[in-house]
Amino acid sequence: MGLTNLETKAKKLIKEYNMVENGGNILVAFSGGSDSSALLFFLTENYPREKICAAHMNHMIRGVDADSDEKFAVETCGKYNVKIFTERKNIPEIAKESKKSIEEAARDERYDFFRRVAGIIGGSVKIATAHTASDNTETVIFNLSRGCGLNGLCGIAPVNKNIIRPFLSCSKEDILEYCEKNNIAYVEDKTNADENYTRNFIRGSIASKLKERFNNLDENIFKTTEIIRDTVCFHDLCAENIVNRSNGADIDFLAAQHKPVRRAVIAKLYENAVFPDARKLEYRHVLYVEGLLKTNGVRPRSIDLPGFVTVSAKSGKLVFEKITDKKTSGYRA
Repeated sequence: MGLTNLETKAKKLIKEYNMVENGGNILVAFSGGSDSSALLFFLTENYPREKICAAHMNHMIRGVDADSDEKFAVETCGKYNVKIFTERKNIPEIAKESKKSIEEAARDERYDFFRRVAGIIGGSVKIATAHTASDNTETVIFNLSRGCGLNGLCGIAPVNKNIIRPFLSCSKEDILEYCEKNNIAYVEDKTNADENYTRNFIRGSIASKLKERFNNLDENIFKTTEIIRDTVCFHDLCAENIVNRSNGADIDFLAAQHKPVRRAVIAKLYENAVFPDARKLEYRHVLYVEGLLKTNGVRPRSIDLPGFVTVSAKSGKLVFEKITDKKTSGYRA
């Protein structure tokens, strides 16, 4: 019997991006839903099981249903003879305290958990998430609706440091077909139908309608995001080369550059300053810094940027500085 669409697409993407290293470990972000259940099964069928672990976070949002999902995840990993790490976090409480949305707080806590588990495993560990081309479509629509630059239109990256996404070129339909063919059990998260969550609204009321009108929507948007990622990568390389030059931050030099080059350099200077945080400069902040170039530093003399970074014009150069003492700085991000 031939390969399913999912197997064909996933194997091609894994090879193209060299996602899985020989001898390395794979940590599967395992919620128990159809996507991650398909991913866990796919990996155990194609790679040594002793190199595969799973991590499941109970977000404590859905009460007994969340506890039931955790139990399912533990039992499934036991059936596959795969070690699983679990953790419970009260996401509603964390979101309230941090003033984040439920979605944002859940995501941040999950990835922090995955990184900690990867540290426990030790050695070379790839964190595999089950993001699909459908998730990528929703991300692009979400970012575009809020207003974004090229980075926002890049969608979800197939590889981001040690995070890999083998199913990113696969649609939700590919996932369900694969689960049915292989009798893969999974659980349904009832909150996925709650359109009070932005992602669910985009999925149910926007993306689904677009798919009725446009064939291969997920595939087409995935290809487009690949092109945009290549363009952003080229911009980053050009900006990095300029930043590494002695005059890379000179106000007169930057002011004379073409707009996309100048803005890419400003963004790169900021990223170098905010490191190790992985923040990206927002479009409005880039415009603020460009305004500083036009006045050659004469009012305003400095600008506050997110991540406790200030930029000022000194001796004809743009100077980005990170404020380390956040309590006494009086800085507002």
